[in-house]
Amino acid sequence: MTDGSSFSSIDSQEAVTLSVGWVSGRSTKLRKVAIGQSVADAFRQVIQATLDDLARREGQAWAPDADLSPETFLTLKADEVGAAPKLGIEHGSATLLDVLQAADALEAIKPDDLPAGDLSFYAVTIGDVPGKRAVFVRRSNPRRGLKRGRIYSLLQDTLQRIDEPIFAFDDWMDLVSVGDEVFVLSQTVFAALFRDQDALTQQVPQWTSDLHEVLPIASAGQDRLKERALRDSRMRARLEAIVRRGHLATVTADTLVEAMSAAGLDAERLISSEGELVLEAEDIAPVLYFLNEDLFTGALTQTSFRADKKAAR
Repeated sequence: MTDGSSFSSIDSQEAVTLSVGWVSGRSTKLRKVAIGQSVADAFRQVIQATLDDLARREGQAWAPDADLSPETFLTLKADEVGAAPKLGIEHGSATLLDVLQAADALEAIKPDDLPAGDLSFYAVTIGDVPGKRAVFVRRSNPRRGLKRGRIYSLLQDTLQRIDEPIFAFDDWMDLVSVGDEVFVLSQTVFAALFRDQDALTQQVPQWTSDLHEVLPIASAGQDRLKERALRDSRMRARLEAIVRRGHLATVTADTLVEAMSAAGLDAERLISSEGELVLEAEDIAPVLYFLNEDLFTGALTQTSFRADKKAAR
C-alpha cells in the first residue's frame, strides 16, 4: 500500500525521454525516440493528468484477482514484478523497468530501423537524476493505422504529402513506476507486459512450497497441485493470490475445519489424521477457491456463489 508520496513527488516539468518497445523473436527490443520541445510539453501534460488521476484514487495491494475500479489503482513493489518480458542480450540481466528508468541511454531509433511488425508499447521517462526518475507506460502501438500504403498529408496552403514515419499518441497511461513502487491503472496491461506465461510457470514450484509451509500438503497432493497450476492459468492465479496474501499463516487447524464444513467441503476427507491437506485431482479447484476465500453464500437466499474478483470493503 502507498500513501501517494512516491508519485506526488514527481515533477512533470523535468526532462522527458520517449522510448518504444516491440517483440522480436522471443525478446523485447527497446529504442528511444528523439522528440522536440512541443512533443515533450504535450507528454508533460499527459503525465500531469495521470498524476492528478492517481491522486483522486485509492491505492490497493496488487493481486492476480484484484478488482480494479475507476476509484482505485493497484500497487506493488518493483522487485515483485518479475523478470518478464525477456529483453535483448544487450541489456544483460536488467529488467524492463530498469532499462526504462535509464531510457536516455538507449540507442535512438532511425526511420529505417522501425520494425515491420507492430510496436508493443511506448514509455515516457521523466526526470534528470538517475535513480529518481519516473516511468509512465502505455501499451499501445503509436503507429496503428499509420503505416505505408496510405496517403498522409499536411494542410498548409495546399496539401503536402508526408512520406516520413508517423506516430500518434493518446492521453492515457496504463502504469507508473517510480522508486521501488509500481502503480497499476490497467490490470490487463500489467498482465500482458509482465505476467509472461514462462515466467509465471517457473514460479509455480515456489508458490506450492510456500503454501505447504503454512498449510502442510501431502506429497502426492503437492505434485498434483503443481501439475494443475502449470497447465491451468486460473488455478495458477489462485495459487499466487493465496501465497501473496499470506492470510493462512494465522488460521488455526480448528478454524480451517470449521470453515471447510461451512463451505460444503468434506474436511474429514480433505485433511488427514497427520493434519496434512489431501488433494486429489478433483479437489484442487474447489480447495484453491476456498483457500482464496472465493466461496460465499448469499445472505438473503443462502445460495452458494464463487467470486472471480475481489475488492475489499
